[in-house]
Amino acid sequence: MADVIARHLGREELRSALTMLVELHQAEPGSHHPSGRATGFTPLDDVLCGGVHPGELLLVGGKPGVGKTVACLQWARAMAQRGVVSIYLCYEHDQATLVARLLSCELREAAMAEGRHFDLRLDELHGRLRDVAAGTLTLREALDSDPLLGEAERRMAAYADRLVLFQGSGGRTDVAAAGDAVSRFAGEPCVLFVDYVQKVPVRPDGITEGERVGRVVESLKELALDHALPVVAISAADREGLKARRVHLHHFCGSAALAYEADAVVVLNDKLDVVSKAHVAYTTNRIEEFRREVVFSVEKNRSGLSDVDLEFVKDFGHYRFDPLGSWVAERLWRENSIEA
Repeated sequence: MADVIARHLGREELRSALTMLVELHQAEPGSHHPSGRATGFTPLDDVLCGGVHPGELLLVGGKPGVGKTVACLQWARAMAQRGVVSIYLCYEHDQATLVARLLSCELREAAMAEGRHFDLRLDELHGRLRDVAAGTLTLREALDSDPLLGEAERRMAAYADRLVLFQGSGGRTDVAAAGDAVSRFAGEPCVLFVDYVQKVPVRPDGITEGERVGRVVESLKELALDHALPVVAISAADREGLKARRVHLHHFCGSAALAYEADAVVVLNDKLDVVSKAHVAYTTNRIEEFRREVVFSVEKNRSGLSDVDLEFVKDFGHYRFDPLGSWVAERLWRENSIEA
């Protein structure tokens, strides 16, 4: 515990409890604990007491392909739409790919607004955006091909100056570089996304994976505190997690350090993988329903409820989830259960 105290002393001058009482009496509403940055996902924001809070580190983990980047980029978009500078530091995808994904999300919104819910041309238009990301089609050629793509661009342009895409390099872009990027927006509401923790470089080389992850998350937590900044970081599953039926926090690479530093942890699992077999054994028609859903398990939450399971419907064709989710009603598989 002494190392934690040592790290956090000097972050703010020492005050007596009496001084704090006086300051709290005089403070304006919301000045002591700034409001959270809402993800736009309901009821996740309710569980997180308004979203991700300044000074806090939220971890998001799960198996590859479960939707970690989809969710976090969608959260960054929602925050940018509300006037928050969302810095998306990504080591996995280039900036053109992220822009194409955002345009795909806006394309879906534009189609819904025009009543084109089941327009068969949407798949073709999404294909053109993928071509833009691949460099085989220019953005202008894509936009000129259908007015709906132009509308998608206009929707994105409304917040694009507040969604900052930061191309990460596994050899150069460390936490200090992320801090420099954050410093450019001093005085503005801001949030940092890191996709993902295990790709952030640490010096010196040659240390174990657990030590490396520990240093990264410790530095991210300090960055959150120093800048009164919410940090959302994606974490990869370890080998055991890749084989596990249901991923938990202890399946994250460097899980001991992650569990210690994180203020909240959200673990994603495909619902079909983790729902109790009793719910599909005699009602096979529900298999497709479960296949479309992802369970968001809040396994740690210093600000509110934990050990709760929420579900959101995948819309990966548009690189999004339906942000209106619900509480999981079915029984989920657990390691200590007797279910085969």
